[in-house]
Amino acid sequence: MKKKRDILPYFLISPFVFSFLIFFAFPAVYSLVLSFFSYRGYGNANFIGLNNFKALLSFGAFWRSVGNTFFYFLAHFIPVMLGAFLLAVALYSKYVGRLQKIFKPIIFLPQVVPVMATALIFRIFFATNSGTVNQIFGTEIRWLENSSVMRWIVVLLIIWRATGWFLVVFLAGLTTIPNDLYEAAMIDGASPARKLISITIPLMRPFFLFAFVMDTISSLKIYTEPNILTPAQVRPPTDIAPMMNMITSNMRGGQFGMASAAGWLLFLVVLTVSLIQLYLLRDREESK
Repeated sequence: MKKKRDILPYFLISPFVFSFLIFFAFPAVYSLVLSFFSYRGYGNANFIGLNNFKALLSFGAFWRSVGNTFFYFLAHFIPVMLGAFLLAVALYSKYVGRLQKIFKPIIFLPQVVPVMATALIFRIFFATNSGTVNQIFGTEIRWLENSSVMRWIVVLLIIWRATGWFLVVFLAGLTTIPNDLYEAAMIDGASPARKLISITIPLMRPFFLFAFVMDTISSLKIYTEPNILTPAQVRPPTDIAPMMNMITSNMRGGQFGMASAAGWLLFLVVLTVSLIQLYLLRDREESK
């Protein structure tokens, strides 16, 4: 009986372990191996060493896609994090009270809608001839045909979708802060701004770290928004294409080794930025 109890936990987690090995671990290792080969999906795979990586790093379109990806990440990061945190503080305050149950679902609603649906909605809003925005203001601005303008439409879409999700994360963090600290600060005459700076923000550090890393991972893998916002029958120009497009375009061209190399370069970018955030936001006292 004791042996059965010892085996039971492993039996219960076995579906996850097998699915992880089959659908993640094996494909990841296989793609890493494939990145050193020239392979078109059929026939023989020719070992070419680091040539795939060298070709990508010397390709101008690759560096433009890297720049586009970081533009989408940096342009939305501060508005989303600052907006979500301030909204969370406002909703958690005593002045809002029970109205939190009304405002929170409304702000979170864009996150529930599939990203493809929201991108299609934005494409309808900002279409040149029949778009809602141009119809309302009587303008003929080419929101989605002008690459420099469309980049900001993508950022606006990301902000609209992401704010609600991080609002919930920060609200969860605020509930972990003991009210005794605020009461003691109020007795000492601390202003609301001082309580926010001296109590709330320091104790929210773990939630900030979680939010920053999760946003980094999702933002640097952006793909759907700029591609769906592009007008129908038009491929996204290199001026707006993210790094994920380097993977899909090489797969469409039958260059699976190159696509795997692009995927691993994207992984290294995400890992590097995440480690930098972990280093900058680490607890200084615990690290001593």
